[in-house]
Amino acid sequence: MVASPRFRELVRDVLFEPLHYYAYAEQGLHSEADRQLYRIRLWQPDTIIVSSTADYDRALPAVSDSTVMVIEDISGSNEQLWQRILLDPVARVTFDMRHRGLILFDSKRIKQNYIL
Repeated sequence: MVASPRFRELVRDVLFEPLHYYAYAEQGLHSEADRQLYRIRLWQPDTIIVSSTADYDRALPAVSDSTVMVIEDISGSNEQLWQRILLDPVARVTFDMRHRGLILFDSKRIKQNYIL
C-alpha cells in the first residue's frame, strides 16, 4: 500500500489513469506506455530521464531531489540493473510496474520500493 498522499496521487492519477486525455490524439500517443510517459511529464518533475538501456550510472551526476527516472524493461534486459537500483541509497523511492520502473531521488524521503 502506498502511504504518502502524493504517491497515491502518482499511482492513481498518473501511472494508472484510466481516463482518456484529449491530448493523446493530438500528440500521437497510441500506446499505453507513451500515454503513461505523457502523464508523468504532466506530474511536473523538474527533470525526467527515460532510459531503455543501462544509462543509470551516467545519469546519476545530473539527478536532483525533483528528478524522475524511468527505466524500461526491468523484468527483461534491465533486470540486473533494476536489482542494483533497488539497493542504491541514491534511488530513494522506486515503483516497480513489472516492465517499467520509476525512480524518485528526493533525499528527504526514506528508502522505499513499491511493487504495483
